[in-house]
Amino acid sequence: RSGRVTGVQTCALPILSSKRNRGLILKLIATGQCHSRIELARETELTKMTITNIISEFRQNHIIVDAEERPNDVRGRNPITLEIDRKAPKILGVLVNDTYCEAVLCDFKLNIIRRNRIDYTDDLNAEKLLENISDLIDDMLEIEKNIFGIGVASLGPVDINKGEILNPSDFYGIKNVMLADRLREQFPYPVYMDSVSNSSALAEALFGAGKEEHDFIYLGIGDKIGSGVISQGELFRNSKGYAPEIGHVCIRPHGALCTCGNRGCLQSYASVPAVLDKLKSATGEDLAFKEFCEKASDEKVNKVFHELMDELLPAIVSSINILHPVSVILGDQGAFIPQKYLKYLENQINEHKFVQGYTNISVKQSNYKADVKIFGAVCNVIMGLFTGEIELPF
Repeated sequence: RSGRVTGVQTCALPILSSKRNRGLILKLIATGQCHSRIELARETELTKMTITNIISEFRQNHIIVDAEERPNDVRGRNPITLEIDRKAPKILGVLVNDTYCEAVLCDFKLNIIRRNRIDYTDDLNAEKLLENISDLIDDMLEIEKNIFGIGVASLGPVDINKGEILNPSDFYGIKNVMLADRLREQFPYPVYMDSVSNSSALAEALFGAGKEEHDFIYLGIGDKIGSGVISQGELFRNSKGYAPEIGHVCIRPHGALCTCGNRGCLQSYASVPAVLDKLKSATGEDLAFKEFCEKASDEKVNKVFHELMDELLPAIVSSINILHPVSVILGDQGAFIPQKYLKYLENQINEHKFVQGYTNISVKQSNYKADVKIFGAVCNVIMGLFTGEIELPF
């Protein structure tokens, strides 16, 4: 029996290692961390032969292509640049939001090839939601069937192990939707599903404002407040995949009633609808959130945005004291907030956080603004490729 177990292990480990090596090399090239075989060998500490063999496989299967020579500071021939092949399979992303669903077809660099959305009607139910999503996917597949997989970013809570939308508040009474299973039944592709917040944090970690960092909090300020956390380079979540709910941190114990049933949640004071109510009341103008952000020089607008930073402060500081990130990234509509308010919030955070004198927390805008949610859906598949969970077709 001992011999049989040993035999399985010695067979499985090289296969697992090979998948991880392929995924790692793909990640380093796709995210722009390495541009040549020399840089890959230096970064991964894999042998030149292993690098050469993997790159050869990628080239033969139209995943990677040799590009122009890249100048270097040492003597000898300039190394050949490696890039994602334009013929490489694409990725299909689906966003399930609270008022619409959207699909996008992207390449590895998150360049959009096709995009479409369906706004919900008042009679939406679980079956109509599934039909809308299927129609969007069919629309994408009409122009490209060579895809690696389908990534889904959904409003939460989401059970990622089951691929299930659980019981979102204010979502047409829809709950317990086994979305991932339905998509796997209909389409012959791997399906990766996570919450909007986790997906958004992943997009920022792989390609966005958190690319150079291993620990950050993503806070999406939109119709609701979502949050995702990257800790030691990995998504921070429990065994079911639940994301931290910073939007439902209580900042006023006897405050306004939240949609979750509790009182004084951050979401009740710092979500876009709550802030817009204050802005419209203060100015008498009926503008979109982004438009108010562009009028921050107005004294009344300026006051409301300072109040917003003060509302965000206690929830963010509490989260920082627990998680100890190095930065906070504001996304969704929050990415339009002018830099002067982010700097004010940053100063306040560093003044009030518990650990003083060692790490200065930075506050940044999302690289992808409101699009971070749909790109997050795409990144759920891309991450599966980078970790070796999705097998490459060779």
